[in-house]
Amino acid sequence: MTDTLKIITVHDAFEDFLKAKGDGLTRRALRNYREVLDLFAEFLDERGLGSFSRGPSSAAHIEEILDLVDEFNEEYLVGTIQAERDFIRTAGLVSRDLSRWLRNRSIPSVAISAAAHA
Repeated sequence: MTDTLKIITVHDAFEDFLKAKGDGLTRRALRNYREVLDLFAEFLDERGLGSFSRGPSSAAHIEEILDLVDEFNEEYLVGTIQAERDFIRTAGLVSRDLSRWLRNRSIPSVAISAAAHA
């Protein structure tokens, strides 16, 4: 008996996150969240973590993505793209919300997706 993997792209997961935040965000806040999430999705994709999966053959635990949140905020935004101070502050807020949301998800692991690189 084989288990089927259900693959969810990072972009789809982030859209689910935005839907979960729902009415609690103003239009401006939603736009800011979307900008941070788009950049974080690109950051994850560059590291080969373009999708989440459910099933036994996953490549990494969700903790790896949560660990990358710090690298994204501290090294990538500050050192690599030299983001403005306000954006870094917003990214910190979005990252905390996203981390909480991911920890509460039932997705146990992350898989490297060939489709994410296409």
